[in-house]
Amino acid sequence: MRKQEYKEQERPRRYYFFDYLFWLGEMAQQHYKGEPRRPDGDSMLMLCIMVVVLGPIITIVLCFDPPVRDFLVIAMIACSAVIVDLPGRIYPPSRRKAVMRHYAGRRFSPARCYFFLFSLAFLLIANIPLWGTVLKWIDKTIK
Repeated sequence: MRKQEYKEQERPRRYYFFDYLFWLGEMAQQHYKGEPRRPDGDSMLMLCIMVVVLGPIITIVLCFDPPVRDFLVIAMIACSAVIVDLPGRIYPPSRRKAVMRHYAGRRFSPARCYFFLFSLAFLLIANIPLWGTVLKWIDKTIK
């Protein structure tokens, strides 16, 4: 047994909302096997990262002057390439198994899965005008 696995067994695991979203995505993929474009655990996590991290950053970047904006857009493209790879690193096989075991007795509800999926997509869309309005207010206050 590796040293890291031994340390993980000593302390109890904690489960978070992101773990639940990962489980919902994995169960949706299993429930709708063979159908195209069904969410999996990684895509649910990616949508959360886009809503919580990238959405506000994109709207803030759009308010800068053109030279700064161009530099920030290039930097965001580079960061996005790294973020796309994150879900596979956040949930290694041992964590995936632990999350799936933790939620094994739970019943999967497609309605709940799509409620979270569409509410996250709605939040991503709603971020853009909200942050734009907030930034205009901050700009007026500073001037």
